[in-house]
Amino acid sequence: GSSSMKFKVYLAKLKRTSGYPKTVYKVGVTRSYDAMDRLTYQGADEPNPIVSEFPDIKIMHSVWAESKDEAIALEEEIMEAVKGTDQYFHNWYEPRQLSGITEMRKWNYDEIQQIFGMMNDYKNRTRSASLNL
Repeated sequence: GSSSMKFKVYLAKLKRTSGYPKTVYKVGVTRSYDAMDRLTYQGADEPNPIVSEFPDIKIMHSVWAESKDEAIALEEEIMEAVKGTDQYFHNWYEPRQLSGITEMRKWNYDEIQQIFGMMNDYKNRTRSASLNL
């Protein structure tokens, strides 16, 4: 298949020196080859860039999906599984309406492990599907 229309679901760790919480994570969907481009973007059309508040950003894990719909479905599946009984995935009060804030959550090691697992399960699922064509 052509990689031009592939979408990537990523997990990023974001840190800042002031403000609470200091460390958060974000799940997201991007078409750019490098999710960092999206996270550090500061164009004129982005009034509240993430990087202005969380200057230290690291991509921890990512997985390619075959389509935008599949990528969004996986992201939603992850967010639903992680938030459990919480009303929202986003779980702290942030005074600035940062870009992508609803996809951010306070750093939690167990949740990170859960997301790694779900991403790897997805990767294995799609890999075995492509072997059975």
